[in-house]
Amino acid sequence: MKKQRMTVSTFLMAFLLAVLVSFASLMCLNDAFLLSCDRATLLAWACGAAAVGAGAMWFRRSGVVSAMAGVVFLGLMVWFRGHLSESFQGFLYAVTSEYALCYPSMTVLGQADASPMVFLMFLAVPLAWLTAWTSSREGSALLVLLACAPVLLLCLIIVDIAPVFWLVLLTGALVLLLLSQSVRERNPAEGSRLAWWLVLPTVILVAGITVLWPPAAYERAEWSEALQALAEAKVSFESVESQVVSSVTAPRWSSSLREVDLRQLGPRVTTGAEVLQYQATDSISYLRGVSLGVYENSTWSAIPQREFTAQNFAQNPLTLGDPAKDIQSLSLQVHGREPLLYTTYNLTGIPEDSSAVDDAYVNNPSGSLSYTLPYSSAALTARADLANYDAYVRDHYTQVSEDLLPALLEVAAHAGLDSSGSPQAVAAYVRDSGNYDLNTPRIPDGADFVLYFLQESHRGYCVHFASATVMLLRALDIPARYVTGYAVSGPAGQWNSVTDEDAHAWVEYYVDGTGWLPLDPTPAVDETAPGPGESNASTVDEPVPAPEDTEPQPTGDSPDTPEPDNSPAPAEPDKPEEAVPVSAASPSGSGGRLRLPRPLLWLLAAAALTGMIALRRWLILQGRRDHCRRGHPNRRALTLWRWLVHLSKADGIPIPEEHICLAEKARFSQHTLTEEELAQLQQALDERIQALGHIPLAKRLWYQFGLALF
Repeated sequence: MKKQRMTVSTFLMAFLLAVLVSFASLMCLNDAFLLSCDRATLLAWACGAAAVGAGAMWFRRSGVVSAMAGVVFLGLMVWFRGHLSESFQGFLYAVTSEYALCYPSMTVLGQADASPMVFLMFLAVPLAWLTAWTSSREGSALLVLLACAPVLLLCLIIVDIAPVFWLVLLTGALVLLLLSQSVRERNPAEGSRLAWWLVLPTVILVAGITVLWPPAAYERAEWSEALQALAEAKVSFESVESQVVSSVTAPRWSSSLREVDLRQLGPRVTTGAEVLQYQATDSISYLRGVSLGVYENSTWSAIPQREFTAQNFAQNPLTLGDPAKDIQSLSLQVHGREPLLYTTYNLTGIPEDSSAVDDAYVNNPSGSLSYTLPYSSAALTARADLANYDAYVRDHYTQVSEDLLPALLEVAAHAGLDSSGSPQAVAAYVRDSGNYDLNTPRIPDGADFVLYFLQESHRGYCVHFASATVMLLRALDIPARYVTGYAVSGPAGQWNSVTDEDAHAWVEYYVDGTGWLPLDPTPAVDETAPGPGESNASTVDEPVPAPEDTEPQPTGDSPDTPEPDNSPAPAEPDKPEEAVPVSAASPSGSGGRLRLPRPLLWLLAAAALTGMIALRRWLILQGRRDHCRRGHPNRRALTLWRWLVHLSKADGIPIPEEHICLAEKARFSQHTLTEEELAQLQQALDERIQALGHIPLAKRLWYQFGLALF
């Protein structure tokens, strides 16, 4: 049967779809994992790969051009194998470091200082080639979907900042392929014409989605949260009533750092893994991550960005430090690309390639692994230019839902607290009202996180104490917000290690005309034996005991009658007295997490890959069989014919002339084939499949599972 020559319209559509699929896939990876690759170079490379791929498809009767292009691509891979290997190591590091935040037992692979640019460039070639072949030939769009599936899964599971625009663009290209699939199977030229008709509606759809849900204001949908929850699922050895759920005290959440669900918090599990190092010219107590200002349904979330940007403040409240007084320097080296910069208080500036996101945190668009921040060690002083921000804070950081306010006021009244009291008094009450316990279970269904802690459980760790303090302060009309980051206490002038055990949550309260001040209501694990980092974890505006006041008592004194100390209790950065490695936890431990042996993981991965290959074969064969059984007889005959052509290429036996005549009759004649004629093609197909069952095993497996011929 004579093959149709590729038209200009088909070539242009193949080129367009190949560019969209390959470039959008690369940008999904680039933005999701903050790879900082040059977009113009990636676009040019994707266009080049798409042009070569679509051009090769032009020669439908000869595989010479396709073979030459494949040889050139393999030659380039061999020629640049050193750069390609190094670049892949950089990409592997970016991905595994992101996933290691959710799987503490996972090893970070690759090289931190390698650029993934070359790897992404080479990745564009097979994506563009496969899309061009699918669009211009009778290829199935399922192949392109399977090729893009790893990109979609990597970008939608675990990753905090989803590349929304590129995902929408990639989806639009895949929709064009899918909508024109049935027509393209009959006639590629007609399929390309249909795709051109669908371009404008698809562009309007993509533009509408982008306008209605701009990437800057994107918040992860519930179905995506379910995917992330599935990916982050932990195996618990606890009973139902004390189910272990990993704590989220470190500022690594979903919804682009804009939400943390307290209902999912259970016993705190840490690994002791180092997450960053810092060096400050003056001692600091906190590495600030993100602040959240809306508490609703036991969930902390960010104030909508439009509320802050509408104010047009002259200076961002995160950089209120006096640039003329006691200037200090904070340097950090993080072990994984982060979407934010960890900062300290009284900043006097931020890096040029970063910007403050509202008054919540400082972003890190380039994914910098090391950076330096200037700050002032002088205390904040009253400023006249904060009047507008004072009003904004009063409007947004004193909000309490109507169903919580009466209960919170009742707790405050019982404790003798009112709006005339100090924030330190509220923190002291919360600190004394509960026991510090890293094994605190998840709250019961239907309970409010704060009220359950204050009225019933009276046990928790930093998240519980901080959340309760913020809401009590707000009930007393004192502006406050929830903050997360790391509590640190290393000496000034040298590099200090920070681990996941130092992850911490605390409170910021606002003083009109001055700014936000930190307040730590979390009690120490052991009041008589401060652990590492406690001496500097008290609030900035509270007195810190002098060194002579913190020395141990003489051995003759009774340990049960320590000297009174009126200063607030130092905060413990959320670690137990003796950190037990997770892998050594017994099955009955409350923080246990099942760790599978590496050989078993490889076995599971091999089983999953085998299952995907078998599923792909089943889907392809099922689709072919459906087309052979249903529809117009001539169309069924053409499906059988195409199947015979593929089998003929596999076994090397030419197709008999009578079968070629039947195919030409189905394609070009106005007559409808009879069931007897269809039966001839079906019988020929069955005979060839039966004959292929006797070829060598390696070839048979390749034809069965690689090419899915039978």
